[in-house]
Amino acid sequence: MTAAFRNKVDAAIARVGALPEATRRAIFTEFTPERIRAEADGLIARHEAGEELPLFGRLVSVKDLYDEAGQVTGAGSRLLASRVPASRDAVAVARLRKAGALMFGRTSMSEFAYSGVGLNPHHGTPSSVLADGVIPGGSSSGGAVTVAMGLTDAAIGTDTGGSLRIPAAANGIWGIKPSQTLVDSTGVHPLAPSFDTAGPMACDAALLRQMLEVMGATELSAPSPRQLRLAIPEGAFTDGLSRDVEALFAAETARLRDAGHRLEPVDMHEVGEGIGLNRIIVSVEAHRIYCDDLEKLAEIGDPRVLARIRFAETLSEEQIAEAFARRAEIVAAFDRSMAGFDAALAPALMQLPPSITEVEADFDRLNAAMLRNTSLVNLVNGCAVVMPTADLTPEWSMTMLIGKNRADAALFAAVDSLKGA
Repeated sequence: MTAAFRNKVDAAIARVGALPEATRRAIFTEFTPERIRAEADGLIARHEAGEELPLFGRLVSVKDLYDEAGQVTGAGSRLLASRVPASRDAVAVARLRKAGALMFGRTSMSEFAYSGVGLNPHHGTPSSVLADGVIPGGSSSGGAVTVAMGLTDAAIGTDTGGSLRIPAAANGIWGIKPSQTLVDSTGVHPLAPSFDTAGPMACDAALLRQMLEVMGATELSAPSPRQLRLAIPEGAFTDGLSRDVEALFAAETARLRDAGHRLEPVDMHEVGEGIGLNRIIVSVEAHRIYCDDLEKLAEIGDPRVLARIRFAETLSEEQIAEAFARRAEIVAAFDRSMAGFDAALAPALMQLPPSITEVEADFDRLNAAMLRNTSLVNLVNGCAVVMPTADLTPEWSMTMLIGKNRADAALFAAVDSLKGA
């Protein structure tokens, strides 16, 4: 097993080395083969000494928001590139290392994690692995690409409005927005603490669950019902879909009904009407973090990100207070609507991923479109899994299962039931 692991690491490093420099920079903010091989040697020694390492042999890329001892946490920004290297690992990284995972490079992201499309003018933007020139999804763009390319088995990222699930959808892999406090966020650079959520993406559902169990230091097991009762939202998640996505979702719901699952419409207009609240709350909380750096960001930052931060300056204290209060009401309304259901089912995205060129020309509209469905889950303080859609080419991960806060184990049980559908 150790020889196979060495070969796997060497082959993955060789594949990264063979990438064009611009592509490599667009995927990785830091990639040091010597460091990776040294850490692999340490893992092999622990394995051969008989230490129990449930993630031994797994390669995991790290979003540039997580602290790693000796590495700079740059958050995809020139503003933070000269920070002092971290003195210790983020809690989630430390747990993964203890479990035997090999950290395989730091991955690129939208600046400060503030975008659903994955553009980064400082490092470059990688294409989706499924379609050249198409957005990778954001903000955890580089991580999703490493998994979809087969360079790594999994990636760790964050999800404030969809930043794990949109890249998973755009690259045809598994991704989860866990319940917000399931994973300790100590050592993860913040954007909006009311929404920021640490979690994994992975090549399959079993590894996704295992990664989250290790990151959250918890067990996520629950009985898998043979027949699921799934809520199909009306007034949120399923309205305004593109023709392609509408057809895909209709085919998926028909397939699940044919497999014996119960799919029932549920009124979620109150959730849908709250879509603008995320924009207010995230901007306000991001502004609190970066308010002293706005002039410098005007010189060296991504202007699209800066504009989103400065939106907070247009808001009154009354509007801000109302947004936080209204969100609490919508969380309660969503929880009531989910009573008796195993999960809700919705498309991950309201349209298929656009091209990088299209997004550069029409950022505000297309970024909002990519975030629309996923950010509603953050709004209601839920958890959600994005999974590959059956019989779809390209293999976009367009199906999203949604649960209430702390329903992560039940969500994985539902995934197990649907995988047999």
